[in-house]
This record gives sequence, structure tokens and C-alpha cells, in this order.
Amino acid sequence: MPILKSFSDRLHPALPAIIKKFGTPFLIYDEEGIRDSLRRLKRAFSAHLIPFQEFYAVKALPKPDIMDIIHSEGCGFDCSSIPELRLARAAGAKPENIIFTSNNTAPEEFEEALANGGCILNLDDEIFVDEIPGPFPELICFRVHPGNRHPAPDQQNKVDVSSKYGVPFERIIEVFRKAEIKGAKRFGIHGMFFSNDLDYQHLVGSVRLLLELAGQIWRELRISLEFLDFGGGMGIPYRPTDREFDVESFAFECGKLLGKFRHDYGFVPKLYAESGRWVTGTHGVLINRAMNRYRKYSEFIGVQVAMPALMRVAIYSTAYHQCSVLDPNGIPREGQRGKFTVAGSICEGCDVLARDMEMAVAYEGDLIQTDDCGAHAIAMAFNYNGRCRPQELLWKMHSIVRRICRAETYDDLDMRHRGLCSDEHVLHL
Repeated sequence: MPILKSFSDRLHPALPAIIKKFGTPFLIYDEEGIRDSLRRLKRAFSAHLIPFQEFYAVKALPKPDIMDIIHSEGCGFDCSSIPELRLARAAGAKPENIIFTSNNTAPEEFEEALANGGCILNLDDEIFVDEIPGPFPELICFRVHPGNRHPAPDQQNKVDVSSKYGVPFERIIEVFRKAEIKGAKRFGIHGMFFSNDLDYQHLVGSVRLLLELAGQIWRELRISLEFLDFGGGMGIPYRPTDREFDVESFAFECGKLLGKFRHDYGFVPKLYAESGRWVTGTHGVLINRAMNRYRKYSEFIGVQVAMPALMRVAIYSTAYHQCSVLDPNGIPREGQRGKFTVAGSICEGCDVLARDMEMAVAYEGDLIQTDDCGAHAIAMAFNYNGRCRPQELLWKMHSIVRRICRAETYDDLDMRHRGLCSDEHVLHL
């Protein structure tokens, strides 16, 4: 969706000063917007007395300053790698506020997850029950693969039984039984069946399916699940015509489902989420300088950086990020419009931020703003052609803008090639 007015009203007039201090290009995130999203999420569930906890998906925006904000709002973290675990612990998260949701997990990853007081392990496959080092955890979670049991009837034709994630539905009961024999006493279940979905009813279906499974586990094993984690999946409206995810209606429907479950079984699991995109996605923008404008069989605006800041348009055929033109003073361009592809300099045709997007005519030196870069943007970026990732800024409370990550340099890229002449790096065959 277009940048929130509450952010643009602050950002645009300040752009000349920000650029004078920091230069371009840069990604900039809005602390106020992130806090507002987290508080709205918690309010939605607390309004229906639902025991709820958000575990921010670190992969969306793994930045210490962002994670400090999220931690200060009382949220935990969902991690999928060793670096993400270390970031969560550095932010001050306690073991019970960290979930390790990995897949194809290596032994050293389990060792890291269980160190420093441990965390909640969310196992992705049955084989890992026998591969956890040391004493089996008292609290364990399993990710479920629904197979052909899609939680949303209108999405049945989109069932992906080849997905690599989760324990097959038919094996869940046996896997819980094995974990109990191993020593587990407390249990949770995780299922992420949607990604960037704007229809809250689809995620209601996810919670319904998990509750059905929780009921089956109680009936067959007399195990009362401590929590259900419906994963992420709450989407953001990237396109101006997209509707917003109705988190209040979602929470209301979840409350009804949990109430019925309590009536039927005498207990109710807590509800966990690992929202990343919904929390930070709309609260970050990329600011580029228009370097060139040129025409081939279509018209192009050449900018300073594309894929080293935002990969989604390149790798997802349906991805869309609104681009708009500002003059050097941060004032939106009006008047003549056209269709333009906004492209970077990498030697790949997919190095673009927008394809044939209708926008104002840009002139060299103008600013190109790309919206919805607060999640899965620079976290996915790369260095092909030796291109460097841009700096990142944070608009903090009280109108303070601070650099939270410097721009990558060519020396950074070259560092891995240096000092490899000693015998330590040579094998004589």
C-alpha cells in the first residue's frame, strides 16, 4: 500500500535534511508505525480475552534496533537460524520468548538453540525427535503439514502436498506419542498454511484446523496442548487496490473458536503468532536517486539500487511495490504521467523495482520512493556483480533519524578473499 500518511507527512519535508546528512540510497523504517502495529495486534486479541503472544519473525527484518523496539513491546521472536537466535538473545528475549522454527536442521543448530537456557523447539520433521542432543526438552512443538486438508475450502485447488515444511498430518499423533516417551511434558503445535493472505477467513480456517488437531490429540493421547501457533500469513496490501487484512474480525472469530473448544474440552490453548510482514512491512521505504531516464521498447528510470535492497519483484512473479516520484525537495511530482520500469544496474533483466508502472515522469536527480520495504526486503538481498547493499535508517520517536546499518562497501565484499595464503587454507594432495 502507499506509504502511510502519518509517516509521509513527517518524511517528505525532512528528505532534503536526511539526504544532506546521509546521502542516497537508503531504506528508512518508522518506529512509531511499528509500535502502532504491534499494539493494534495485541489489542485485537485482548479485546476477546484471548491469551495471545506475538513472536516476531526475525527473518523479515533482522536488525538489532528493530528487534529492540519489538522486544520493548513485550513480544517474543521466531527464529530459523543461528544468527537469528543470537540476535533474539542479544535483544534480551528470555528462553520462553524464543521459538526456533527451522527446517532441514543441522546438529549445530540444535546445539545453539538449546544453549543459554534454551528456547521452544518447533520441530519440522519426525526424524528430529531422535536427533536432539542431550536431554529431551520438557516443552516441545511440532509443525504440521496439512497434506490435502486445506483449511480454506475456496483454496482447495492450491493445496501444495509437495511443500517441504512440517510433519505429515497422518503422523502427528504418533510423533507426539514418541516425544512423550522421550520425556516431553508440555506441548504446542504450529501450522503456517498461508503467506501474505489478505482474507482473514483463511487464517480463521488455520486456527480451526489446529484446534481440530488439538482435540484429536487430547482424545487419543490425553495431552492438553499448551499453545497453538498459526504462524504468519497475515498479509499487507502491497497494491493500492488491495484491501487491508481485518485483524479485528480475525481475532473475534478466533475468540469464538477458542470458546467452543473450552466448552468441549475444558481447557484452551494459548494462541501464538509469528507475524513479520504485518508488523514491519508497511513501515519501511526505499529512497533512491533517479540517475537516468531512457527509452528502448519501453521506458526506464535507472536508479542507484534495486535487487541489493529489494529482491521480491525479481523473484516473485506477482510481487508488487508501489513506486512514486518526488522532486529533490521531497515533494511528490504531479502532472505528466507515463508507464516506466524502475531498474537497477545489475546484469540481470529482473533487476527491477517496478515493471511498466504508471507514475509521474521523473527527471534526473529526482527521488524514487519504493513502498512496503519494511519486511523481506534487504533481508533477502544479495551482491551479484559486486553491487553493495544500501544503508538503513530509523526514524525514531521525537523526530530523531539514526543510521542503524551502514552501507556495504567493496572492502566488505573483498574481506572474504584476504589472508588465505597460509597453510591453514591449503590441502596438499
